[in-house]
Amino acid sequence: MHTFTRFSTRQLVLACILALGSASSVAGSAQLMPVYVSGVTGDADANEQALATLTAELKKQPTDLEIQAMLGAVETSGAKHAMMPWNKMKAAEQGLARLDKALRLLPTPDQHKPDAAVMALTMQVHTIAGCTFIHLPDMFKRFDQGYGLLKGQLQNPGFAYAPAAAKNAVYSCASQAAERAGDAAQANQWRQQLTHAN
Repeated sequence: MHTFTRFSTRQLVLACILALGSASSVAGSAQLMPVYVSGVTGDADANEQALATLTAELKKQPTDLEIQAMLGAVETSGAKHAMMPWNKMKAAEQGLARLDKALRLLPTPDQHKPDAAVMALTMQVHTIAGCTFIHLPDMFKRFDQGYGLLKGQLQNPGFAYAPAAAKNAVYSCASQAAERAGDAAQANQWRQQLTHAN
């Protein structure tokens, strides 16, 4: 039976710092990051509370893609608390559908006229989705997509100008993905970047 990997607290704290440290993060979304972290790392009660809070916030701000991504990650992580296999699948699929929607609705950056807010939002959503996807069981076939999102951020020319905390969040998840992919050298290289990004 496949089980859902528990997210590491370090990885999620880094993801939280990513959003909090970004200049584009709206106050409402930044205030929701502790709820998101608790929902992904906590027990079933914390997950339910985060689901309720993020669902209510998304109803108030239906176009906020960061909240959409946070809710999708929390829904996906809720699968580890479900007792019955069909409820695990339902929670995971609902969260993945929401993450897919947030990714699909991201504005396309204009290469001739870069927009810092769009770049920061893209980085946040890609990091939340990428970190979620790489920790799913293989049966979901999302590892490559998650790893691709993370590598895409690392290869983005704007990544060099991202806040250190945002870089650390991407490096942390990307190093975990490289390790899972069997590329220890790449994982070590990105882990070393964690200390250099500070």
